Amino acid sequence: MKAQWLGAAALVALALTAGPQQAQAALVGCGGTAGVGVFPPVTSADLLGKVTNAAGTATAVSSCQFIYPADNNTIANIATINATGFFGFSDWVDNGQTQLDSNAASGSWSIADVDFADRDYIIVFKDGAGTNLTAFLFDESVSNGLWTTPFVSPPFDVGAEGKEVSHYTIAYRLDGNTNPDAVPEPASLALFGLGLLGLGAAGRRRWR
Repeated sequence: MKAQWLGAAALVALALTAGPQQAQAALVGCGGTAGVGVFPPVTSADLLGKVTNAAGTATAVSSCQFIYPADNNTIANIATINATGFFGFSDWVDNGQTQLDSNAASGSWSIADVDFADRDYIIVFKDGAGTNLTAFLFDESVSNGLWTTPFVSPPFDVGAEGKEVSHYTIAYRLDGNTNPDAVPEPASLALFGLGLLGLGAAGRRRWR
């Protein structure tokens, strides 16, 4: 009886853990897959070429990620971008270029008030049925260029022609090299303290 109860409990626990995980959205790198047999693998180069310089001769991004599975209710606003944690961060800020209507298979992009010295930038594309948000991390080589729809098959099941972009968002965050409110590291404080002690000792010797 105890063994049967334990077996039933294990099945319930498995159902509770497996069910929600299958329904949850996953953040997938452009070179990865969301699961065995879900859809064919797609190499990073396939999507990195979707955001280029103005001449269309070289990519303008260093990485890309998309949300899986498809959900046409996902909107490319800052709240969703941060909740998703694109590229490992949840402190993205609207660059004043949110929800620009496109409804096109290609177009141009430009980062307003660009500041590559202090900021990282991403562009996040949105479309409808059969797709989900797809984000690109700019490589900071250029501040404007061209884009073509990243909603192609694979990784999305949208047919040979792909789907148009309905809108996109450009966002930024302060990069790791700039933090005016940073607290000094303990080692730095210790060195600073030793420096003050040295100055004090030198002063005492001078006045003897």
